[in-house]
Amino acid sequence: MRKTLLAAGAIGVLLALSACADTGYGYYGASVGTNDVYYDGFYGPYTDGYWGPDAYFYYRGGDGRFIRDDSRHFRRDRFGGARMYHSRPFRDHDRR
Repeated sequence: MRKTLLAAGAIGVLLALSACADTGYGYYGASVGTNDVYYDGFYGPYTDGYWGPDAYFYYRGGDGRFIRDDSRHFRRDRFGGARMYHSRPFRDHDRR
């Protein structure tokens, strides 16, 4: 009986540790707040994007990779000349 409990405990510890393993580069987490985004069209047509953990918006560039919008052409609030879009929930989009 003790060996069975010891084996079950060891398997549980191994499963818990495997959940902590890093599977690659990029950002991980859950979305925070709304997924709505207002965009002024500066970079061209909006195709895809998400709010990152650093409060910046990441949009899909012409080469397919996600680029951080340092110039704030994407915002969470309305501003002149911007249209509202619905972005994706935050997850690992920056797979390097």
